[in-house]
Amino acid sequence: MTDMLRLTGVSKSFTLHNQGGVRLPVLAGAHLRVAAGECVALTGPSGAGKSTLMRLIYGNYLTDVGSIEVRHDGGWIDLAGADPRAVLAVRRRTLGYVSQFLRVVPRVATRDVVAEPRIALGEAPADARATAESLLARLNLPSALWDLPPATFSGGEQQRVNIARGFAHPYPVLLLDEPTASLDGANRRVVLDLIEEAKDRGAAIVGIFHDADARGAVCTREYEIAPLDRAA
Repeated sequence: MTDMLRLTGVSKSFTLHNQGGVRLPVLAGAHLRVAAGECVALTGPSGAGKSTLMRLIYGNYLTDVGSIEVRHDGGWIDLAGADPRAVLAVRRRTLGYVSQFLRVVPRVATRDVVAEPRIALGEAPADARATAESLLARLNLPSALWDLPPATFSGGEQQRVNIARGFAHPYPVLLLDEPTASLDGANRRVVLDLIEEAKDRGAAIVGIFHDADARGAVCTREYEIAPLDRAA
């Protein structure tokens, strides 16, 4: 199988400026390879660094040491040392992220929130919105909501908008942070089907799944993160 994501020796600590500059280690020496068609679950106890590792991969946090390489446009790019323009280009075409929280521009209609990744890549707005509508319908979001901004939606409705946006473009590498949280049984099944379809087309997926049944249904293997001994 072809590797799509490679993490080598990734470590991260945070400086607590309100505690006199104390450094808090979170991750040390993380190594991970994810191939096309794999779905790898990050496991470990709360506080072990699962969410931190996801944010490092996406470039929200800078690494202290190590490399985070993503296969992009036929080559490899190390996001740990890439300039912001390169990181944005990888996010636009290659690296998708479905977080637990929906962050969108206020007053933008839900249909356009979901269509935006495809429009940003040059697709005709009408075609991108048609794809958005198909995903929103599949996730059982009523069409009466499509022209409304999602800021006032319920948590489960916002989560479905977030998922539709994350799956609107066929990202080669996809990060999923609790994708089935806040969802009822029917929509949970839709999300698991979307993950299986992404695997079938060759996406390399890394996710956090506290839902053990969902993890067992779609993940090909687990990568356990052990908590650091911060008292040492």
